[in-house]
Amino acid sequence: MSIKCFFAIIYTTVLTISALHMPQPLLPVIGNFFGKSMDTVSLIMSATFIPLTFIPIISSFILNFFSPKKVVIFCATIHSLVVFLMSITNNIFFIIFLRFIEGFLISAILTSNTTYISLVSKLDKIQFFMSYYIAFTITGGLLGRLIGSAIANFFGWKTCFQIMSVSLLLVLPIVSFMMENVKLPKSYDTKIFTMKIIKKVLSKKINYLIFLSVFSIFFVFSGVTNFLPFRIKSLNPQSGELIIGIIYSGYITGIFTSFVATKIVKLVKSEKKALLLGSLTYGLFLSLFITPSIPIIFMVMFGFCAGMFLVHSVASGYLNKLATEQKNLINGLYISFYYAGGVLGSYIPGVIYKNFGWLVFLIFLMFFIAFTILHLSKLPNHL
Repeated sequence: MSIKCFFAIIYTTVLTISALHMPQPLLPVIGNFFGKSMDTVSLIMSATFIPLTFIPIISSFILNFFSPKKVVIFCATIHSLVVFLMSITNNIFFIIFLRFIEGFLISAILTSNTTYISLVSKLDKIQFFMSYYIAFTITGGLLGRLIGSAIANFFGWKTCFQIMSVSLLLVLPIVSFMMENVKLPKSYDTKIFTMKIIKKVLSKKINYLIFLSVFSIFFVFSGVTNFLPFRIKSLNPQSGELIIGIIYSGYITGIFTSFVATKIVKLVKSEKKALLLGSLTYGLFLSLFITPSIPIIFMVMFGFCAGMFLVHSVASGYLNKLATEQKNLINGLYISFYYAGGVLGSYIPGVIYKNFGWLVFLIFLMFFIAFTILHLSKLPNHL
């Protein structure tokens, strides 16, 4: 893959993921603006994750007819308009609806990008490019939260959406001039969308074990990152958007971990061991969120993100390395399971937190870490 092509993918991905996660640290201030409770305002995140659970499969079907480049250009254009509309409405339920629409567009862009990488990369370089791709998705999540919270702190939350809308428009010239117009081989054919082919992909042990594992890790991650702003506010009501945004600085270790994921795999001698190492690290730091100290929570986020993104990077790269066919469908299913965890994780843990408190909230999430470790331990030892 050429440098300019990868740059186009990275820019598009960073902006797309930034738009996805930007509202997260702003949930308390948006809730106060509209006078809505934590349950209602959390739907701003849940609504966007819903399409991400099934649209990747449809997107993989669409990619049989249109190149990833054309899909990205079309979806980025509509995405910019949708984000701008969020900044001018005074109805929170319309924002939730627009976020739902945004999920369709984000899903198509991400599926197109991962499929593009698997199509133009040499087999021995797929793990490398996917690890870097994951690193930049983490960068997008970090920048969206940090810059968004800083802008909201000084100029108001609506300005965040307006600036994001303009930034998304820059995707169009970058992708148009830098990304090649490659398409899926004709051998993929439209029958890739049949339930028979989907069942065939899911019937492979490695596939479904990893799909279930990424569902669990993102369920936990969404639960913590979505409701941590409310936890910070409960510990210190004076904490503003900027302080909450800074808490997400732990993403930096996630970026680093993704860059060195392939080296960690070589160090521990297998993908299975790397995945288990990431999961155990993830669970350890999750338990440390019990602390009532905001500075300690800030530090815990670094280890928490390192564990999460080690699992994510290794799992995604390994699946793409294994796939000799149905690459677009496998990427679509991976994203579907991943964000299915996001849908449920961005809402259900909040109900637990609201009714039973932070301790029960953390215990509840620990069960999903145990679920992840159990499934990853069943992976073949020869990985």
